[in-house]
Amino acid sequence: MTTIKIAFSLCAALLLSGSARAQYYLDAETGSVWAGHNTVKIPLEGGTRFSLTDHLKSGAEPYLRIRIGRKFGSSDLSFLAAPLTLRSKGTFGRAVTFNGEVFAAGVRTEAVYRFNSYRVKYLYEFHRDERLSLRWGGALKLRHAGITLTNSVTSSESKNTGFVPLAAFSADYAFSPGYLAQVDIEALGAPQGRAEDVMLAVSRELRPGLRLRAGYRFLEGGSGAGEVYTFAWLHYLLAGLTWEF
Repeated sequence: MTTIKIAFSLCAALLLSGSARAQYYLDAETGSVWAGHNTVKIPLEGGTRFSLTDHLKSGAEPYLRIRIGRKFGSSDLSFLAAPLTLRSKGTFGRAVTFNGEVFAAGVRTEAVYRFNSYRVKYLYEFHRDERLSLRWGGALKLRHAGITLTNSVTSSESKNTGFVPLAAFSADYAFSPGYLAQVDIEALGAPQGRAEDVMLAVSRELRPGLRLRAGYRFLEGGSGAGEVYTFAWLHYLLAGLTWEF
């Protein structure tokens, strides 16, 4: 946790430090998010593997992501807050053991899935021409995740907090005056698990310094090498607004 505090403190200091050449920006993204699949087994030894999308049913939920950043020269440093909550309801066809509690079959059960993500991200622009801009770098993600199961008899919550380093890449392609095709990727694969956050969007400049975008994002990954097994694939339909000042 000390490493996280140092990284986030450094990010805040760089964002707030003054520079005549610095360009600040605020980005807000919202839309609809739903789970394509969301599989859980807690604990890995002794728990029951079940799905929050198949055994219980979940629908789409609204979401909001806020990023504040600073561009200076070829560098781009930003901080992202991306809270997320999804809910599932239904009945299990068999008894499910979750986090030390047994949830009986046939009893209406509600699940709350939380995956709050906070990230410090650095990008370096290594290519720019009249149409194409390419950037690469990395991000440090602080993940605060939790799953709660509740029925009329019992309730149990499993929580996990940790940080994950991610490789980052983004590209903008000007295919028409005022319009950009945009790709943004943050990802990591390791024996302990994997994580991918990928955005595909088209944006339009409304006026200098103000840009609107629409597109699709997916968030996929999880871990099965520790005490818990969780893997999810989340789909986002998005609209975003970026303001440079």
